[in-house]
This record gives sequence, structure tokens and C-alpha cells, in this order.
Amino acid sequence: MHKLRPDIDEYFLKIAKVVGERATCVRRKIGAVAVKDKHILSTGYNGAPAGIPDCLELGCLRDQQNVKSGSPHDICRSVHAEQNVIIQAAVHGTSIKGATIYCTTAPCAQCARILVNAGISRYVCFIDYPNKEARYLFKEAGIKFDVLDEPSFNPDNLGEQVLAVPAASFEKAGAFIGYKEKNEAYYKELLANIRYVDRDTAEKDDSWKQVIPYVVINNKDEYLVMQRLPRSGEKRLHNAYTFGVGGHINPADSTTDVEGDDVIERGMMRELNEEVWIDDLRNIKLVGFIYDEEQEVSRHHLGFVYSAETGSSNVKCLEPDKLKPFFVKKADLPKYIDGKENWAELVYHGFINKN
Repeated sequence: MHKLRPDIDEYFLKIAKVVGERATCVRRKIGAVAVKDKHILSTGYNGAPAGIPDCLELGCLRDQQNVKSGSPHDICRSVHAEQNVIIQAAVHGTSIKGATIYCTTAPCAQCARILVNAGISRYVCFIDYPNKEARYLFKEAGIKFDVLDEPSFNPDNLGEQVLAVPAASFEKAGAFIGYKEKNEAYYKELLANIRYVDRDTAEKDDSWKQVIPYVVINNKDEYLVMQRLPRSGEKRLHNAYTFGVGGHINPADSTTDVEGDDVIERGMMRELNEEVWIDDLRNIKLVGFIYDEEQEVSRHHLGFVYSAETGSSNVKCLEPDKLKPFFVKKADLPKYIDGKENWAELVYHGFINKN
């Protein structure tokens, strides 16, 4: 399960990591942040005392004297990050008693002793220290010590966020099975309850219905049919024939300049523009909704059906490795209802065959 945003520990560890970029130690860049009630009290990083030439300028003294990492720190130009975070708080008259220290690295024994006397309540880091004395000191002093995973700055690690409606809101608005014709009040009720959720969660959790624009494209009595190829995203629909173009709505659709009266319409237009090129799009409008529980993939999605009328059959697929497009006479569409995608059958009987 992915998170929609960093939790509070990851948030402050990330800040500590950025603080460490200011370090003047060439061996290890360490950053520390003192936090209380989710408020930053002070920050510190390892480096030479203020106004004193540092290792970036003079070179590492420990390297020059061949001192191994973890050895006593009397041969070193730097003040440790944990010491500096206490010093900065003291300079500004701020007590760190009861605070949590977020640091990139576990403390040395000397820093641990100082932190015990400073009265901190917790120490959080993502790199443990070979010398375990600090861990024992914290245990004796009743200070909680946590070594967590290193925080990532890659937004992809948070997972894909998709627009969805809570199942409870779907029930309240008026749950249905099959095809439902457009109803302005129904649309507004759903729109008022949309939110972004983790896609991996929503694909398996029955308490969410992911919003999927489903655009039916036609030129007179010919309708666009697309076969989902093995490289298309949803494995459960590979090789199925679909009568609609569309996909998930993401946070980018909340701020995009793409035309549309709301985030659902903007998401619909983005998906349409990403998947197909239409030579002469004359009209596009919401016509109804689709929901089906026979297939697992359908149970977790709520379709918003749009009708797009074109002036020609000159429509090109922009994702030829995922979709194979072709136009089919309205009378021949049942040949492509093969049971693999229930939405195609529902939109055919509920909308296409009635128009």
C-alpha cells in the first residue's frame, strides 16, 4: 500500500536530510532537526565552528592523519549536528526538553549523553551507528530510539493517486447496476464527494469507486472500437474490445489548463487527447453512467459516459502499442461484445442502440 503523502516522521527526516547538505564535513553530511508538537525548534549540521576554516577548504583532518571512521573524535574539526541543534536552540533561548530529534544518523556516545541531559524524549534516524553505546544510554534514560527507512524524494514512491468516490457516497446518491442516463443532480452529488486515493488501494478496496471517463466516439452510424493490446495498462482487460476511450483521473487534472468545467471533464479531455487524435470533433457531452459488479475490475470503477460526435472517420490512435482502433457500423457492434469488458455491452444497450 502506498501513502498519499509522507508521514510525519518521514517528513522531518527529509528536512534533516536537506539540512545535512549544508555540512562542511567531507566524510559524512549529517543534518539534525529538533521538533516539538510538529514544530521545528532548531536545526544543525556537522561542520567546523563558525568563522573557522573547515574541511571543504583545508581537507579532512582525519583523512590526513589516517584516523578510521568511528574512532574517538578529538582529531576532527567538526562540531556534530546533534550538538549544533542544541547550540542553535540555546542561542535563541529555546528549550528542547521533551523534543524529538530527527537526524540522518544515530548519535555517537558523547552526543547521546548531551541529548540525555537536554531532556529529549525521542531520537529518530535512518542510519544506525556501529557503536551501540548511544542506544544503551537512551534506553537507560527512557528516551525512545527509532531507526527508520531512509526517506525518498521520488514522488513516484508515493504511488499513483486517482480520483474516486467513496462507496458510501455512491450509495447515498443512488447506487445502480448497469447503465444510468445523465442526471444533473446525481452528477453534482458525486462531484461533491470526489477525492484522490492511492490507486493500488482503490483497485482492491470495495469502499472506493474510481472515476473513469468513458468516451464513445462516432461518425454518423459508425462507432470507434478499440482492442486492448497486451501492453495496455489493465491486465484484466487485455485483448478485450472497448467502445470507449478513457482512463483514470489524476491530481494533475485539478490544475491543468485543458478545457472542461470541472476536474472530471478536464480529466476526460486529457485522456481523450492522450489516446486519440480526432480530425473533426464537433460535439462532446455527458450522457450517462456505468457501473457493474460482475467483473472485479468493474466493481472498483464508476464510468462517466460521454458521447463524442466527429465529422469524419479520420481518428488516429496515439498509443498504437496499447490499442488497435477501427470503426464499425452500429449494426455490427454486437459482434465485438465478447464478455471480456462488460462496459462495452452496457453502453451499447443503454446508450448506443437507443440513439
